[in-house]
Amino acid sequence: MALLSQLRFKLQKLTIISFDNPERTSGEDKFEVMFNPESIRRSFVNNFTKDASNPQNESNTKFMYSGSSTVSMSLIFDGTHVDQYGAQIAFRHLRGTQKSVTDRIDDFLTNITKIKGKIHEPRYLILSWGKTLKFNCRLASLDINYTLFDRNGDPLRAELNVSFIGDDAPKEQLARLNLQSPDLTHYRIVKSGDRLPLMCQEIYGSPLYYPLVASVNKLTDFRNLIPGQEIYFPPIEK
Repeated sequence: MALLSQLRFKLQKLTIISFDNPERTSGEDKFEVMFNPESIRRSFVNNFTKDASNPQNESNTKFMYSGSSTVSMSLIFDGTHVDQYGAQIAFRHLRGTQKSVTDRIDDFLTNITKIKGKIHEPRYLILSWGKTLKFNCRLASLDINYTLFDRNGDPLRAELNVSFIGDDAPKEQLARLNLQSPDLTHYRIVKSGDRLPLMCQEIYGSPLYYPLVASVNKLTDFRNLIPGQEIYFPPIEK
């Protein structure tokens, strides 16, 4: 029994660390899952373009940039105490620290999902689980499926299907992309009437690079640039 207790104590849980800023240095808070996920799905996307005048010619396919990767998984929240001994349950009830499924979901929503008043958007996250996962991200989607209830209708078990999208800081994005043409590095001040695709056309010779530029500059609405705003156009190997 002592050995079993030690093994249980040493079990490393997947932890979601949330922050108030993109650099992930302010307002740190941690949320530890009840049960480690049975599987984790990680997806990567590379974006290509073709010569519009000859789309059938495969040799015209050209790499543009790597899109943000995603991580998805299912998390189980259980209120039947299957993960605890009787003594643990009694002790936590006495201390008032025994959390219900509703409490745990509320904690998840508060720290991971809901718009943070101070920053006016969902928090910046790091998924951390041993050597399996170290992932800077934001929450992309959440589905909650309640699968068991007590006599009062309170949930006893819920499955959360969550998806996270990669969200590295701009410097880290450029290091990951490994783009190598310093002569194509530009900073531009937005003038009235400027449009990001047209600015990309002027700098890179193609308007199709605007999603990359929008991502690097953290633009939430690339269609409405603000005059006086500085836009960074990263080097792109051509």
